[in-house]
Amino acid sequence: MSTTIRRLTGAGGTAVLLAAGALAGAPTASAGTPCPSNRLCFYFNSDFAGARADYRRSDATMTNELFSDGGGSGYNVVVNNNAASVRNRTGEVVYLFNRAHCTLAAGESAPGLAPGANVNLASVGLKNKVSSFLIVNKGRCIDRDQTGA
Repeated sequence: MSTTIRRLTGAGGTAVLLAAGALAGAPTASAGTPCPSNRLCFYFNSDFAGARADYRRSDATMTNELFSDGGGSGYNVVVNNNAASVRNRTGEVVYLFNRAHCTLAAGESAPGLAPGANVNLASVGLKNKVSSFLIVNKGRCIDRDQTGA
């Protein structure tokens, strides 16, 4: 299965879309704790293992959420800059940012995840670097506590 990638860029360049479950060497979707439907799920470990945190809406900072589902390594650790893999079950494209408030510095880009994408964040240069995200059509990028959402 091939993968295309879309990137949201700070200066309006080309974009990329990570297709569902299709990065070279990406694990199968059955690994780890399941991600509920209509959620964006971050996992403490690669390959969708360890504790999970899931979200319903865009979030400008991830400093007020913990990996609180599924137990295992990373349980009760702050999500900000600690996620190693992600599943997109929102039904929307999701953009990931390494800065708070869904912002980009000059020359930076934000990888986009297609609905159904399952991605080890190291493959897009964001392992332990995601600080905010924007779910297209699911709320503005504002600071909101979504623990237990």
